[in-house]
Amino acid sequence: MGAGGTRVGSVAKAARVLQAFTPLVASLSVRQVAERTGIPRSTAHAICLTLCDAGLLEEGTGRGYRLGPALVGLGGQVIERTGLVGAAEGVLERLAPGDGLETHLGQLVGGWVVYLDRAGGPVRAPMHNRVGLRAPAHLTGCGKAALALLPPDEVAARVRAVCAAEPGHPPDLDALARELAVAARAGFVVSDTFQPGRTSVAAPIPDPAGAPAGGISVAGPTDLVTGPRFDRIRDQVVTAAATIGRRLATGAEA
Repeated sequence: MGAGGTRVGSVAKAARVLQAFTPLVASLSVRQVAERTGIPRSTAHAICLTLCDAGLLEEGTGRGYRLGPALVGLGGQVIERTGLVGAAEGVLERLAPGDGLETHLGQLVGGWVVYLDRAGGPVRAPMHNRVGLRAPAHLTGCGKAALALLPPDEVAARVRAVCAAEPGHPPDLDALARELAVAARAGFVVSDTFQPGRTSVAAPIPDPAGAPAGGISVAGPTDLVTGPRFDRIRDQVVTAAATIGRRLATGAEA
């Protein structure tokens, strides 16, 4: 049925329940689900039980619920469809940024970036990034690089949606727009807003239509991303992003 067809209210409510979970809110009680979604508690309880039966939720510790294993397979299908992981095969490892630094591959999903891969030397500085992590795109290097390919009004809409789902300090949208405009002209972005003391150098990866598929970055302690090393990292990241973009466009793996 087309866009003007009939909607099913119970399905919409189930979607709201699933969307109530975030990287910072991994487990919710029925009361918390009801509060975050505005759905009556008895209805929220019934939806949670039904979603558990489908594997979309599961009972966590205590009396809470968390996202279920069925979502892993569904999410994997979406990731596979973009071809980003296949197109980036071998690219992260070839960057070889050096000890203390690591490379990250992120996919842009709405206003979020989802980390798909990471690589680094035998010595790594502790970082928040991990494969599977979903983070607000406007806070990360990969995310900012990808957002730089979008019009400012679309960036603002995506950031507002993320902030509505993830309460916190909303960014200065005007300052973000200026930062992304500079990144769009330069072809890369330098960001230190995801983790204190850590800096990332990231470049956008366009999909075959020119829209942002995601980004690739080299990140680590700020004092390791300076001087001549910064110039080398920047050039390597920009080249790597272009390589992955070409692979996406041609469907090639090498």
